[in-house]
Amino acid sequence: MTTRGVPIPALETRGLTRIFGEGDRAVRALAGIDLTFAAGTFTAVMGPSGSGKSTFLGCVAGIDRPTAGRVIVAGQDVSDWDEDRLARLRRHRLGFVFQDFHLMPYLTAAENVGLPLRLAGQRPNRRYVLDLLGRVGLGNRAGHLPGQLSGGQQQRVAIARALVTRPAVVLADEPTGALDSASARGVLELLRDCVDQLGQTVVMVTHDPVAASYADSVIFLVDGRLAGRIDAPTADVVAARQAHLDELVVAR
Repeated sequence: MTTRGVPIPALETRGLTRIFGEGDRAVRALAGIDLTFAAGTFTAVMGPSGSGKSTFLGCVAGIDRPTAGRVIVAGQDVSDWDEDRLARLRRHRLGFVFQDFHLMPYLTAAENVGLPLRLAGQRPNRRYVLDLLGRVGLGNRAGHLPGQLSGGQQQRVAIARALVTRPAVVLADEPTGALDSASARGVLELLRDCVDQLGQTVVMVTHDPVAASYADSVIFLVDGRLAGRIDAPTADVVAARQAHLDELVVAR
């Protein structure tokens, strides 16, 4: 999507601020975050515990309300939307991949993938659902329940589910945190392929430098503030920067 020939970012935040509590007990979880995520890019968000990573993801997903600032999804300012409109945003324009998969245990892989469409009042196109399962390497597992799949396979189903509505952005929260190294590598390669082959936009919160190395860029948060960025990251460079960020936190 473009405006007068200028591509519209998949996601923007302007002055994004989130304060918990009041007075002397107020905690500034986000302190005016300005970020732009171009369409068709893969960005990792990293930082120490308490840096604001999860709060950032919650605010851009419309799950948590910012105290101030703006959230713009595919050119639409959603900052002041009510809960009904935000729920529709999450169903139609945002895809989610969680650490613990969040699959319905009594639904098959195909039914789990099609669930966001059913929740939106649409009938899933079975061929489309099966095509998505094929893309994530599970074309022969459509009729399996989650309990019949490995952790890596369950996360692949979750990725297919995140893609089913053709969202503007896929938000991934520690998507490899519950997986062994081999399964994690497969999931990260799949997310990379979603960007490179499908033009999907992925924003991933992670603590793992190896996971971050699959992204186009890494953004670091410290105490709710932007603390740096690395483009074309490698695991070693990310790990070195992480160590420096930890020192910053101690210094404060």
